[in-house]
Amino acid sequence: MRLLLALFSVCWCLLSAAQQPSLLERTGQEVSRVVERALPAIVTVEARIGGRLVRSSGFIIDPSGLVVCAAEGVRTQPQVSLYLHGGEPVRARVVGVDNITGLALLRPEVNLRLPALSWGESERLPLGSTLILIGNRGGLEGSVTVGTLGGKDRVGVRRDNQRVVLLLQFNGTVGSGEQGAPLLDSQGRVVGVMVGELAAVEGAPVSPVAVVGFAVPSEIAQRVVNDLRTKGRAEHAWLGIDYQGLPTGVVVRRVALNSPAQQAGIQVGDIIVQFNDKPIRTASDLTRELYFAQPNQRVMLTVKREGQLVRLPVTLGTQSL
Repeated sequence: MRLLLALFSVCWCLLSAAQQPSLLERTGQEVSRVVERALPAIVTVEARIGGRLVRSSGFIIDPSGLVVCAAEGVRTQPQVSLYLHGGEPVRARVVGVDNITGLALLRPEVNLRLPALSWGESERLPLGSTLILIGNRGGLEGSVTVGTLGGKDRVGVRRDNQRVVLLLQFNGTVGSGEQGAPLLDSQGRVVGVMVGELAAVEGAPVSPVAVVGFAVPSEIAQRVVNDLRTKGRAEHAWLGIDYQGLPTGVVVRRVALNSPAQQAGIQVGDIIVQFNDKPIRTASDLTRELYFAQPNQRVMLTVKREGQLVRLPVTLGTQSL
Protein backbone atom coordinates (compact mmCIF):
# COMPACT_ATOMS: atom_id res chain seq x y z
CA MET A 1 0.00 0.00 0.00
CA ARG A 2 2.76 2.43 0.91
CA LEU A 3 4.48 1.70 -2.37
CA LEU A 4 1.28 2.41 -4.29
CA LEU A 5 0.77 5.69 -2.41
CA ALA A 6 4.36 6.73 -3.11
CA LEU A 7 3.98 5.94 -6.82
CA PHE A 8 0.69 7.84 -6.90
CA SER A 9 2.34 10.89 -5.26
CA VAL A 10 5.18 10.87 -7.75
CA CYS A 11 2.80 10.62 -10.69
CA TRP A 12 0.65 13.43 -9.30
CA CYS A 13 3.67 15.69 -8.86
CA LEU A 14 4.85 14.98 -12.39
CA LEU A 15 1.38 15.67 -13.76
CA SER A 16 1.10 18.94 -11.81
CA ALA A 17 4.54 20.07 -12.99
CA ALA A 18 3.62 19.31 -16.57
CA GLN A 19 0.49 21.45 -16.25
CA GLN A 20 2.37 24.46 -14.82
CA PRO A 21 3.48 27.04 -17.42
CA SER A 22 7.22 27.25 -17.94
CA LEU A 23 9.26 30.32 -17.02
CA LEU A 24 9.40 31.25 -20.70
CA GLU A 25 5.63 30.93 -21.01
CA ARG A 26 5.04 33.04 -17.89
CA THR A 27 7.41 35.71 -19.19
CA GLY A 28 5.59 35.75 -22.52
CA GLN A 29 2.25 36.12 -20.76
CA GLU A 30 3.55 39.05 -18.68
CA VAL A 31 4.94 40.77 -21.75
CA SER A 32 1.64 40.29 -23.59
CA ARG A 33 -0.28 41.87 -20.71
CA VAL A 34 2.07 44.89 -20.65
CA VAL A 35 1.78 45.35 -24.41
CA GLU A 36 -2.00 45.06 -24.35
CA ARG A 37 -2.29 47.77 -21.70
CA ALA A 38 0.34 50.06 -23.24
CA LEU A 39 -0.62 49.95 -26.94
CA PRO A 40 -3.51 52.48 -26.69
CA ALA A 41 -1.03 55.06 -25.36
CA ILE A 42 1.49 54.61 -28.22
CA VAL A 43 1.32 57.07 -31.10
CA THR A 44 3.03 57.70 -34.43
CA VAL A 45 4.29 61.22 -35.07
CA GLU A 46 4.27 62.45 -38.68
CA ALA A 47 5.81 65.66 -39.98
CA ARG A 48 6.62 66.96 -43.45
CA ILE A 49 10.25 68.04 -43.79
CA GLY A 50 11.69 69.25 -47.07
CA GLY A 51 8.80 67.82 -49.04
CA ARG A 52 8.95 64.33 -47.51
CA LEU A 53 7.00 62.70 -44.71
CA VAL A 54 9.00 61.67 -41.67
CA ARG A 55 7.49 59.29 -39.14
CA SER A 56 8.74 58.64 -35.63
CA SER A 57 7.31 57.37 -32.34
CA GLY A 58 5.79 58.82 -29.20
CA PHE A 59 3.57 58.04 -26.24
CA ILE A 60 0.82 59.70 -24.24
CA ILE A 61 1.95 60.79 -20.79
CA ASP A 62 -1.18 62.63 -19.64
CA PRO A 63 -4.90 61.77 -20.05
CA SER A 64 -5.44 65.14 -21.78
CA GLY A 65 -3.28 63.82 -24.62
CA LEU A 66 0.18 65.29 -23.97
CA VAL A 67 2.65 63.30 -26.06
CA VAL A 68 6.36 62.74 -25.48
CA CYS A 69 8.35 62.20 -28.67
CA ALA A 70 11.76 62.76 -30.23
CA ALA A 71 12.95 66.20 -31.26
CA GLU A 72 13.93 64.97 -34.73
CA GLY A 73 11.21 65.82 -37.19
CA VAL A 74 9.31 68.23 -34.96
CA ARG A 75 11.84 70.83 -33.85
CA THR A 76 11.19 73.08 -36.87
CA GLN A 77 7.47 72.39 -37.14
CA PRO A 78 4.75 74.44 -35.41
CA GLN A 79 2.33 71.57 -36.01
CA VAL A 80 2.55 67.84 -36.68
CA SER A 81 0.13 64.95 -37.13
CA LEU A 82 -0.46 62.26 -34.52
CA TYR A 83 -1.74 58.82 -35.42
CA LEU A 84 -3.47 57.42 -32.36
CA HIS A 85 -3.71 53.69 -31.87
CA GLY A 86 -6.40 52.37 -34.21
CA GLY A 87 -7.71 55.85 -34.97
CA GLU A 88 -7.60 58.76 -37.37
CA PRO A 89 -4.79 61.34 -37.39
CA VAL A 90 -5.17 64.49 -35.28
CA ARG A 91 -3.21 67.72 -35.45
CA ALA A 92 -0.92 68.63 -32.57
CA ARG A 93 1.16 71.66 -31.74
CA VAL A 94 4.72 71.56 -30.46
CA VAL A 95 4.77 72.62 -26.80
CA GLY A 96 8.54 72.56 -26.51
CA VAL A 97 11.75 70.91 -27.71
CA ASP A 98 14.93 70.05 -25.81
CA ASN A 99 17.78 69.70 -28.28
CA ILE A 100 20.18 68.55 -25.56
CA THR A 101 18.44 65.27 -24.71
CA GLY A 102 16.55 65.20 -28.02
CA LEU A 103 13.06 65.06 -26.45
CA ALA A 104 9.95 67.04 -27.37
CA LEU A 105 6.42 67.52 -26.05
CA LEU A 106 3.25 67.79 -28.16
CA ARG A 107 -0.34 68.74 -27.36
CA PRO A 108 -3.29 67.67 -29.57
CA GLU A 109 -5.45 70.51 -30.87
CA VAL A 110 -8.66 68.68 -29.94
CA ASN A 111 -9.91 67.77 -26.48
CA LEU A 112 -9.21 64.11 -25.86
CA ARG A 113 -9.40 61.77 -22.89
CA LEU A 114 -6.80 59.14 -23.62
CA PRO A 115 -5.04 56.31 -21.79
CA ALA A 116 -1.65 57.42 -20.55
CA LEU A 117 1.55 55.72 -19.48
CA SER A 118 3.17 56.45 -16.12
CA TRP A 119 6.84 57.02 -15.32
CA GLY A 120 8.94 54.31 -13.74
CA GLU A 121 12.34 54.45 -12.03
CA SER A 122 15.25 53.37 -14.16
CA GLU A 123 17.57 53.92 -11.19
CA ARG A 124 15.99 50.98 -9.37
CA LEU A 125 16.23 48.53 -12.26
CA PRO A 126 18.97 45.91 -11.96
CA LEU A 127 21.04 45.08 -15.00
CA GLY A 128 19.49 42.27 -17.02
CA SER A 129 15.91 43.39 -16.30
CA THR A 130 13.39 42.65 -19.05
CA LEU A 131 12.47 45.76 -21.07
CA ILE A 132 9.80 46.21 -23.72
CA LEU A 133 10.04 48.66 -26.61
CA ILE A 134 6.88 49.65 -28.50
CA GLY A 135 7.15 52.02 -31.44
CA ASN A 136 6.85 52.66 -35.15
CA ARG A 137 9.58 50.57 -36.76
CA GLY A 138 10.04 51.41 -40.39
CA GLY A 139 6.41 52.50 -40.71
CA LEU A 140 5.04 49.45 -38.89
CA GLU A 141 3.00 50.93 -36.04
CA GLY A 142 2.88 49.16 -32.70
CA SER A 143 6.02 47.12 -33.29
CA VAL A 144 7.09 45.28 -30.13
CA THR A 145 10.66 44.36 -29.17
CA VAL A 146 11.63 42.54 -25.97
CA GLY A 147 15.17 42.89 -24.64
CA THR A 148 17.12 43.52 -21.47
CA LEU A 149 18.73 46.41 -19.63
CA GLY A 150 22.31 46.05 -20.81
CA GLY A 151 23.87 49.05 -19.09
CA LYS A 152 23.37 52.35 -17.33
CA ASP A 153 25.16 55.71 -17.44
CA ARG A 154 26.40 55.29 -20.99
CA VAL A 155 27.73 58.54 -22.43
CA GLY A 156 26.42 59.30 -25.91
CA VAL A 157 27.12 62.14 -28.32
CA ARG A 158 24.19 63.37 -30.40
CA ARG A 159 24.84 63.36 -34.15
CA ASP A 160 23.02 66.61 -34.92
CA ASN A 161 24.66 68.95 -32.41
CA GLN A 162 27.42 66.96 -30.65
CA ARG A 163 25.73 67.35 -27.27
CA VAL A 164 26.57 64.81 -24.57
CA VAL A 165 23.66 62.82 -23.12
CA LEU A 166 23.42 60.19 -20.39
CA LEU A 167 21.80 56.96 -21.61
CA LEU A 168 20.42 53.54 -20.77
CA GLN A 169 21.59 50.64 -22.93
CA PHE A 170 18.78 48.48 -24.34
CA ASN A 171 19.93 45.08 -25.56
CA GLY A 172 17.32 44.60 -28.26
CA THR A 173 17.12 45.45 -31.95
CA VAL A 174 16.14 49.02 -32.79
CA GLY A 175 15.14 50.34 -36.20
CA SER A 176 14.37 53.60 -37.97
CA GLY A 177 11.27 55.42 -36.75
CA GLU A 178 11.58 54.21 -33.16
CA GLN A 179 13.14 57.39 -31.80
CA GLY A 180 10.77 58.77 -29.17
CA ALA A 181 9.31 55.34 -28.36
CA PRO A 182 8.88 54.36 -24.70
CA LEU A 183 11.02 51.71 -23.06
CA LEU A 184 8.83 49.89 -20.53
CA ASP A 185 9.61 47.80 -17.48
CA SER A 186 7.75 44.60 -16.57
CA GLN A 187 4.97 46.68 -14.96
CA GLY A 188 4.43 48.77 -18.10
CA ARG A 189 6.01 51.92 -16.68
CA VAL A 190 8.22 54.17 -18.82
CA VAL A 191 11.84 53.80 -17.72
CA GLY A 192 13.41 55.36 -20.82
CA VAL A 193 12.71 57.22 -24.06
CA MET A 194 14.55 56.04 -27.17
CA VAL A 195 16.89 58.66 -28.60
CA GLY A 196 17.47 59.69 -32.20
CA GLU A 197 20.70 59.33 -34.10
CA LEU A 198 23.90 59.26 -32.08
CA ALA A 199 27.38 59.93 -33.41
CA ALA A 200 29.00 57.76 -30.74
CA VAL A 201 28.47 56.02 -27.40
CA GLU A 202 31.46 55.60 -25.10
CA GLY A 203 33.62 56.74 -28.00
CA ALA A 204 32.42 54.05 -30.44
CA PRO A 205 30.36 54.92 -33.55
CA VAL A 206 26.68 53.90 -33.55
CA SER A 207 24.81 52.29 -36.44
CA PRO A 208 21.32 53.69 -37.26
CA VAL A 209 19.93 50.13 -37.13
CA ALA A 210 21.56 48.00 -34.46
CA VAL A 211 21.10 45.16 -31.98
CA VAL A 212 21.70 47.65 -29.17
CA GLY A 213 19.60 50.76 -28.62
CA PHE A 214 19.88 53.70 -26.25
CA ALA A 215 17.35 55.68 -24.24
CA VAL A 216 17.19 58.76 -22.03
CA PRO A 217 16.60 57.49 -18.45
CA SER A 218 13.14 58.17 -17.03
CA GLU A 219 14.42 60.39 -14.21
CA ILE A 220 16.00 62.78 -16.72
CA ALA A 221 13.18 62.48 -19.28
CA GLN A 222 10.53 63.25 -16.66
CA ARG A 223 12.36 66.39 -15.55
CA VAL A 224 12.75 67.54 -19.17
CA VAL A 225 9.06 66.91 -19.91
CA ASN A 226 8.00 68.85 -16.80
CA ASP A 227 10.19 71.78 -17.88
CA LEU A 228 8.76 71.73 -21.41
CA ARG A 229 5.25 71.58 -20.03
CA THR A 230 5.63 74.47 -17.58
CA LYS A 231 8.24 76.69 -19.26
CA GLY A 232 8.34 75.62 -22.90
CA ARG A 233 12.04 74.81 -22.62
CA ALA A 234 14.23 72.47 -20.59
CA GLU A 235 17.02 73.78 -18.40
CA HIS A 236 20.14 71.77 -17.57
CA ALA A 237 23.07 72.43 -15.29
CA TRP A 238 26.12 73.77 -17.14
CA LEU A 239 29.78 73.58 -16.13
CA GLY A 240 31.37 74.70 -19.39
CA ILE A 241 34.17 72.24 -20.08
CA ASP A 242 35.11 69.53 -22.55
CA TYR A 243 36.48 66.48 -20.76
CA GLN A 244 37.89 63.03 -21.30
CA GLY A 245 38.13 59.99 -19.03
CA LEU A 246 41.54 58.82 -17.81
CA PRO A 247 42.54 55.93 -15.52
CA THR A 248 43.05 58.48 -12.72
CA GLY A 249 39.95 60.63 -13.25
CA VAL A 250 38.56 63.04 -15.83
CA VAL A 251 40.90 65.48 -17.53
CA VAL A 252 39.72 68.94 -18.62
CA ARG A 253 40.45 69.45 -22.33
CA ARG A 254 38.78 72.85 -22.85
CA VAL A 255 37.26 75.56 -20.67
CA ALA A 256 34.56 77.72 -22.25
CA LEU A 257 34.97 81.49 -22.07
CA ASN A 258 32.99 83.11 -19.24
CA SER A 259 31.72 79.70 -18.13
CA PRO A 260 31.14 78.66 -14.51
CA ALA A 261 34.28 76.51 -14.80
CA GLN A 262 36.42 79.48 -15.87
CA GLN A 263 34.97 81.70 -13.17
CA ALA A 264 35.79 79.03 -10.58
CA GLY A 265 39.41 78.79 -11.74
CA ILE A 266 39.30 75.39 -13.44
CA GLN A 267 42.15 75.02 -15.93
CA VAL A 268 42.92 72.89 -18.97
CA GLY A 269 44.84 69.85 -17.75
CA ASP A 270 43.12 69.69 -14.37
CA ILE A 271 41.97 66.18 -13.46
CA ILE A 272 38.58 66.16 -11.76
CA VAL A 273 38.52 63.47 -9.06
CA GLN A 274 35.51 64.50 -6.93
CA PHE A 275 32.13 66.17 -7.40
CA ASN A 276 30.57 67.16 -4.07
CA ASP A 277 32.81 64.54 -2.39
CA LYS A 278 31.59 61.81 -4.77
CA PRO A 279 34.49 60.09 -6.55
CA ILE A 280 34.84 60.80 -10.26
CA ARG A 281 36.63 57.92 -11.95
CA THR A 282 35.15 58.03 -15.47
CA ALA A 283 33.57 60.47 -17.91
CA SER A 284 30.26 58.69 -17.16
CA ASP A 285 30.58 59.64 -13.48
CA LEU A 286 30.94 63.34 -14.28
CA THR A 287 28.21 63.29 -16.94
CA ARG A 288 25.84 61.65 -14.47
CA GLU A 289 26.52 64.19 -11.72
CA LEU A 290 25.95 67.10 -14.09
CA TYR A 291 22.68 65.67 -15.44
CA PHE A 292 21.33 65.14 -11.94
CA ALA A 293 22.52 68.54 -10.66
CA GLN A 294 20.33 71.65 -10.74
CA PRO A 295 21.02 74.87 -12.65
CA ASN A 296 22.54 77.52 -10.37
CA GLN A 297 23.45 74.86 -7.81
CA ARG A 298 26.67 75.45 -5.86
CA VAL A 299 28.94 72.40 -5.92
CA MET A 300 32.47 71.57 -4.82
CA LEU A 301 34.90 70.11 -7.34
CA THR A 302 38.19 68.54 -6.32
CA VAL A 303 40.86 68.55 -9.02
CA LYS A 304 44.37 67.22 -9.19
CA ARG A 305 46.75 69.90 -10.46
CA GLU A 306 50.50 69.30 -10.70
CA GLY A 307 50.21 66.49 -8.17
CA GLN A 308 48.25 68.54 -5.65
CA LEU A 309 44.56 68.31 -4.75
CA VAL A 310 42.70 71.61 -5.13
CA ARG A 311 39.10 72.16 -4.01
CA LEU A 312 37.14 74.63 -6.12
CA PRO A 313 33.61 75.85 -5.32
CA VAL A 314 31.55 76.24 -8.52
CA THR A 315 28.14 77.76 -9.10
CA LEU A 316 26.75 75.85 -12.05
CA GLY A 317 25.13 77.77 -14.88
CA THR A 318 22.09 77.03 -17.01
CA GLN A 319 21.99 75.70 -20.55
CA SER A 320 18.92 75.41 -22.72
CA LEU A 321 18.83 74.53 -26.40
